[in-house]
Amino acid sequence: MAYFRVLKKGFSLAIRARGRSIIFVILFILATTSTILQLSRIYSYETHDLLRLKGVVLEPHTPMRADAIKEKLSRIVNDLGDILSGIYIVYGLNLLDDQLLIISVNAYGQPKFPENIKWVVSEFKPTTLIQGRYIENPREGIVNKGFHLNFTAYGTPMTVHLTVGDSIVFQAGYEVLRVKIVGITSSDISGFKKVSGIPFESVLFIDWSTFKEIATDIKNLPGPIEESPQVYVLRIILVVKGSALSALLKGDIFNYRERVKEYLDANIHTLSPLSIVSVEEIIPSEYQSIVLLLIVSIIFQIIVAGIYAILVIRLRRKDIATLRALGWESKYVKVFVVGEFLSILFIGFILGITIGALYDAFILRIPFNIIPYIIVLFSNLLLPMTIGIKYTSSAALSIPPSEAFRRE
Repeated sequence: MAYFRVLKKGFSLAIRARGRSIIFVILFILATTSTILQLSRIYSYETHDLLRLKGVVLEPHTPMRADAIKEKLSRIVNDLGDILSGIYIVYGLNLLDDQLLIISVNAYGQPKFPENIKWVVSEFKPTTLIQGRYIENPREGIVNKGFHLNFTAYGTPMTVHLTVGDSIVFQAGYEVLRVKIVGITSSDISGFKKVSGIPFESVLFIDWSTFKEIATDIKNLPGPIEESPQVYVLRIILVVKGSALSALLKGDIFNYRERVKEYLDANIHTLSPLSIVSVEEIIPSEYQSIVLLLIVSIIFQIIVAGIYAILVIRLRRKDIATLRALGWESKYVKVFVVGEFLSILFIGFILGITIGALYDAFILRIPFNIIPYIIVLFSNLLLPMTIGIKYTSSAALSIPPSEAFRRE
């Protein structure tokens, strides 16, 4: 209990020094918020910005059927397999007299990172949703904003609008398949009209297993579906190997991406009607600037912590000397000054990480990942805390009790 009372006293002194405390709390908030934002931005390169960092996209300039790509994909794998982490094909299926285009994405072969599937179709990735969530289970779907279907009932034209929570039911004979709408995307889907040649108005994006069910049980297409002449190939995405860290240390991602583009340019005649789609790519300098800001944020936090630790000792020099002259044990003197230092560091850290997390969730809409927060915990709390505690503890004990009397 004695330790707690002394620690509480140090905290009280920090709160009373409002002007100084507010300044350092703000500095700690800025440093922590900046660190979490830069780390989240780096993480987003593996999710939201996956295509910009590691992807090369091919689209047909005329409608292309699924039975026409097997040989082309085999050639790409043979020539580029050593630098690719995955190939993803976006398929389309026309239903309801060209009203509805059903879209799904499937990985070719055995991709090293199947979790990339949710990020490779830019129109339907989790960060484009304006309502609901991404697909988590079979027989769930995402639709475009303004999704509607027209039909005639009892001689009367009718229109049905569907939104999150509604279901669309497909039935053929005794086969009934219900797809629940779990999300709505804000993305422009008009690009799919060009590559499919279908004048549809609405899109339903579903997982590959549900797509195959609709194709085989409702549409009665013979398998394999990925080679069916009645299924469209809307897009092929090539994702190169490498992590965000390797992009900084070796630049492998950028080199691999250029190799893939050069290969496709040289062999584009054999891949017809596929052609490379222009994507706003992340360049090395853009990535390196984010990393530089991250490093600066961490160093800034450590410097601010060091300055504040020095300031606490200098401003409490007389108090420390007095307490030592009164016979306080060294361990209590340490706790006293450490309490004042830690209180401001903790307040700034907690507020900073909270602001950063809220900004990630509601502004950047980057999905949560624990790794950036673990790094921030170490770099912006544990490391500055260790340095500050070590300095304040040793510096406090270096002040002689006689200092209290010399300063009178």
